[in-house]
Formats: sequence, C-alpha cells, structure tokens
Amino acid sequence: MEKISIKAQPRSTTGKGPARRMRVAGLVPANIIGNGKATSASVVEKEIQKLIDSGIRKATLIEVELDGEKQNVFVKEVQRFPHTGQIRHIDFFKVTPGKKILTTVAVKTTGVAKGSKAGGQFEHLVHELRVKSTPEDLVDVITVDVTGLDVGMSIKVSELPTPKSWDIIVNGDPIVTSCNKTKAILAAERAEKAEAENAKKPAAKKGAKK
Repeated sequence: MEKISIKAQPRSTTGKGPARRMRVAGLVPANIIGNGKATSASVVEKEIQKLIDSGIRKATLIEVELDGEKQNVFVKEVQRFPHTGQIRHIDFFKVTPGKKILTTVAVKTTGVAKGSKAGGQFEHLVHELRVKSTPEDLVDVITVDVTGLDVGMSIKVSELPTPKSWDIIVNGDPIVTSCNKTKAILAAERAEKAEAENAKKPAAKKGAKK
C-alpha cells in the first residue's frame, strides 16, 4: 500500500473562537486519538481535502508528522458544516505497531468474468470485509480477479487473496462474486435436454397398429 503522509501542527487553544480563526487561516482543527488520550493538532485544509478527494478508505493508513514525530493513523471521523460542506473538524485514530486493530477493507473485482461473455449474470455481493490486522499487514482494498469465473461458478470469502495473519469477522463463508445462469440459459438447457431425451426414444415401427 502506498505511503500517504501529512504534516500536523500542535494546537494549544480550544473552543469556537480559536477554531474559527484557524479555519480563516486555512487550517482544520484535529485530534489524534490513541492509548486512551487525545492530542490536539491542526492540519492544512487544502492538504487534508486533497487526501479525502483521492479516495482514502476506512482502512487507509496515513502517516502524520507532528513535532517531528511520525505516527500511523486512520481517519476516524470527518465533521463538516452542513450548508457549505467545509471540513469543520477531523479525528485521527493512532495505531500501535504489532497490535491488531479492527477495521473495514474494501473488496473490488478486476477483469471480465468468462461466464459474462457466455451470457451469464455476474454478481458482486460482498463489497466490504471487517478484519482484524496489524498495521504492518493491513491493506485498504482486496482485489479479486474474476476473469476465470464461468457460468455456475462463484468465489467465496475463504478464496480471497487476503493476508494469512488476518482475522476476518464474518458469519460462515459467504459468496463474494458469482456468475449465475440466466432464464435464457436455463431455457436453452431444458430444450437441449428435451431434445436429447427425444433422440433416445425408439422410432415408431412402420405399419404398427394404432
């Protein structure tokens, strides 16, 4: 996963007045939460908005530099002003190296299923997974190649290319993607079966009594 970095500045004042002045100066009030405490900080609005616009996800690790110290965090919550959409406040959650955390990763597909080309109906059923992982083994998106998925085939959670160290929080082993038979395919199969059965029947003898 590509390293994403941002710089933060320490913040000693709190309250609506100082926060308003910070926003006027192009800064966003922030908290870095971890180990039972919250550190007050601020980040440049343009920089954090650029990160958000780039499509960061719930499990995207961000390296925040504060007072020369670099720490890995998630974006825990982004508060916005309802009328303008401007970022009002942002909370980061600090992660500890080697310690598993519970988060949500995206599941995406790549390629065109073989069965789709044959007239099958492709379905993508699971778009997110809740997992426990250490920061070192975490990725924010799992990509599964569906090129070889033929009609009647499916890919389950247990078949996804996930790190072995992950604990996947899920009931059973649900289907992630499948390529199902359509009504047209089922009708064609029934017609083919009927034709084959008719071909096996002995031909009526000439001159046979009715």
